[in-house]
Amino acid sequence: MKYGARVLLKSPGFATVAVLVLTLGIGANTAIFGVVNAVLLQPLAFDQPQRLVLLYHSPPPASFPGMTLFAVSPANFLDWRAKAHSFDGMSAYGFGQYTLTGKGRPEVIRMVAVTDGFFSVLHAQPMLGRVFVEGEDQAGRDDEVILSYNTWRNRLGTNPAIMGSDIQLNDQAFTVVGVMPRGFDYPIYPGYQPQMWKPQNWTGEERTIRDNHNYGVIARLKPGVTLEQAKAELATISDQLAQQYPRDNKGWGATAVPLL
Repeated sequence: MKYGARVLLKSPGFATVAVLVLTLGIGANTAIFGVVNAVLLQPLAFDQPQRLVLLYHSPPPASFPGMTLFAVSPANFLDWRAKAHSFDGMSAYGFGQYTLTGKGRPEVIRMVAVTDGFFSVLHAQPMLGRVFVEGEDQAGRDDEVILSYNTWRNRLGTNPAIMGSDIQLNDQAFTVVGVMPRGFDYPIYPGYQPQMWKPQNWTGEERTIRDNHNYGVIARLKPGVTLEQAKAELATISDQLAQQYPRDNKGWGATAVPLL
């Protein structure tokens, strides 16, 4: 050790470069292993994750060359949910930012708005309180939120009495109805960890929109239904919608992709 220290002190430039190269090499390998471990080696933290799929539009190739997956419109999602028989449940979601005020400094919150059945599709149960119930995604009934564990811990001090209390988001009162357990996460996209969830309250007019594609869709296959069977059913429904609504749906298909 003494000899090594003397050699390094005699060549500080070499020593600096060597330390930097080792740091970058170890850091890169650690980062790569972390991604591989999380994405490929560890199972998804959901019940029967092999039955969870993401649903997408398949856009017209002439209008969107090279794109095979596209976000979903409200009206088409509602028709998929009503007509499809391959799924135990299906839920659409969008996301945005809200500003949380009140005690402490204001904080920008990553919010995910979900339609009825989101948590039941994932077979997810809250640690405290409850998840959203049927009908709470209707217009005018979107003033409830479910907190992530980290938000509950870091912002609200793990206060169990928060259930049923109001918090201020964008200067509007929202009632806390639940807290999800530690480790619950749903991959909206890489790097976006939701901090709260609220009902997706489409108005009557928004529920008829077919040409505005802004939403993700998660679904759970019924036992015994294969991915190919579900994709075939979605294709059939898309053909029907293209005939009913040619102005907005002509050339648009639908497909399912495993969540993993």
